Amino acid sequence: MVSLLQIVPRLPPPEEGVGSYALCLERALAGHGISTRFLTAEGGLIPSLEESEEEALLLHYANYGYQRRGCPFWMPGALRRWRRRGGRRLVTVFHEVYATGPPWRSSFWTQPFQRRIAGAVARASDALVTSLDLYVRRIGPAAAPGKTSVTPVFSTVGEPPEVPPLSARARRMVLFGGRGARGRAYGEARSDLVAACRSLGVEEIADVGPPLEGTVETVDGIPIRRLGVLPAAEVGRLLLGSLAGFVAYPAYFLPKSSIFAAYCAHGVLPVQAWRRRSPAGGPAPVWSGGDPQETAAAARAWYRGHSLERQAERFRELLAA
Repeated sequence: MVSLLQIVPRLPPPEEGVGSYALCLERALAGHGISTRFLTAEGGLIPSLEESEEEALLLHYANYGYQRRGCPFWMPGALRRWRRRGGRRLVTVFHEVYATGPPWRSSFWTQPFQRRIAGAVARASDALVTSLDLYVRRIGPAAAPGKTSVTPVFSTVGEPPEVPPLSARARRMVLFGGRGARGRAYGEARSDLVAACRSLGVEEIADVGPPLEGTVETVDGIPIRRLGVLPAAEVGRLLLGSLAGFVAYPAYFLPKSSIFAAYCAHGVLPVQAWRRRSPAGGPAPVWSGGDPQETAAAARAWYRGHSLERQAERFRELLAA
C-alpha cells in the first residue's frame, strides 16, 4: 500500500471546506491502495514535515490557513528539504492562490508576497490540481501544460447513486454553507432569492450552516427553518428531499464551490443569484427559468463527470507517476 502524507490547514470538526475535502479524498484513495496520514497547521508543520517518511505528499494549499496574512514564507523551503531527504512525489491542490483587494485592505500589500510563495510552491511540485482556469493563470509559468489538472470540486456531503425526481420532493429551497455565502443570499442577492422562490412555488427555506446575525424569520412571507450546522449525512438527506438550492456566487467560480457541487450531486435544482451571472454564463448548469427537472438532470450529469471516485482515480495516477 502506498503511504501518503496530506497537509491541510485544519480538519473537522468544526466543518471546514478544505479539511472536509481532504477527508473525503482520504476515504476514496483508500480504495485505491493509498493510506493517508494527516498533518495540520496546528501540529508543528515544519519539524513534522522534515521527519516524514511517506512516499508521497499531497499539499492542500490555502495560504491563509497556514499564516494569518496568507504568507507562509517557510513553506517552499520546507518542501524543498523534504524532496532532498528522499520525498518521492509532491502534488499540490491549489484551493486558493493569492488574495486581491483595494489599497485600504491588507491583501493589497501582501499580494506580491503571496504570489511569490504560491509560485515557489508550484515550482517545487511535480503536479498541480485546481478547480479554476483563473487559478492556473494566477500560478503563472509553473502551471505548465501536462503538469496541471483543472477540475471542479466534488461534493463533501455524499453522492447518492439514485435521486428522486423534483416532483417527489418538498417545495423547499435550501441555503447551505458558510456565513458569507448565506449572508449574501439574504442581503445583496435577496431580490434574486425572492424571484426564484416565487417562480418555483417554494413553501419553505431551509437554512443550513453557522448562525447569522440580524437575520429575519421569513423571506417574502416564506418561513425560514434554521437548522444550524448538520452532519454530512443529514445534509445529504435534506438535499434529496428538497426542490432547489440557492447559491450567491459568481458563475465563473461555481466549479470551486462545494455547496454547488452538493446541489448537483443530489439532483437539486441549482439556482444562482441571477444578477451575479456573468454575461457569457458559466461552465456549470444553473436554472434560468426553463424546465427545472431538465436543468437539475443536466447539473447532475455535469457533476458525474468529476465525481469523487473519478477524481480519486486521477489523484492515484498523479501520486504514482
